[in-house]
Amino acid sequence: MHILDPRRLLLFVLLLTIAAAAQSATPAGGPLNLLISYRSEPANRPAFRVYLQAEGRARLEKFKHDGVLQGYLVLFNPVTNSGTWDALIILTFARYADTRRWMDIERTAPGGLSAAGLRLAKPVDSYFADLRWQGATDAAATERDSIYYVIPYEYSNAGEYEKYVDAYVIPQVQGWMREGVLSSYRLFMNRFPTGRPWDSLFVYQYRDLEAFGRRDEIVAKVRGTLVGDPAWKHYSDIKQTLRTESENTIAADLGAGRQ
Repeated sequence: MHILDPRRLLLFVLLLTIAAAAQSATPAGGPLNLLISYRSEPANRPAFRVYLQAEGRARLEKFKHDGVLQGYLVLFNPVTNSGTWDALIILTFARYADTRRWMDIERTAPGGLSAAGLRLAKPVDSYFADLRWQGATDAAATERDSIYYVIPYEYSNAGEYEKYVDAYVIPQVQGWMREGVLSSYRLFMNRFPTGRPWDSLFVYQYRDLEAFGRRDEIVAKVRGTLVGDPAWKHYSDIKQTLRTESENTIAADLGAGRQ
């Protein structure tokens, strides 16, 4: 009778466990979000902003009406910054199959822009992503008053990073919401991150400029309430080894395509 080497059996079980974990870490089906960043020459920025608020928004509304999109968010950087984007549009699809319809649109309208829009700006990067964490208060901020804070991160291990977000990031974010400064949050993971500028993207919506100005104060206050949580403290101590942060962007909401 052949007896299986216990070491080989242990290795086989370990490999099955790793494979199962890898499968569970990625949502089933294709990604339902597409994020497109745009750059505009400084002289064209005012006109590009007007375009996004008028024709650009009308085009997105039509795509939504036609069933191509489920929702959208149009963010605009209020200050000129060569290190990041001038505009970021977050598109949400009801089904992954709908992304094919968007690809058809891109054949004649790169980045979804009309000919008029392409004279004012150009799409720089597109990212298919999964919205892995989100939340909002009952009294969400108005688009006119809210300030968005967008933070890109890179990580080396997706599974460990997800544990870090669950144990360290989300408790803090929920604390900021209880303090009344944060209205909503969306945390995306890039589905195809290899060689891309970010692996995850945090999109925080602050109630207004005054609330955003209290960010550091509230961060320190909430962290003080969490330091006694062993899981939170563990990830607080090792977070620098889990992810690196890239340049942050402050943005305003230019559209009303609620997601």
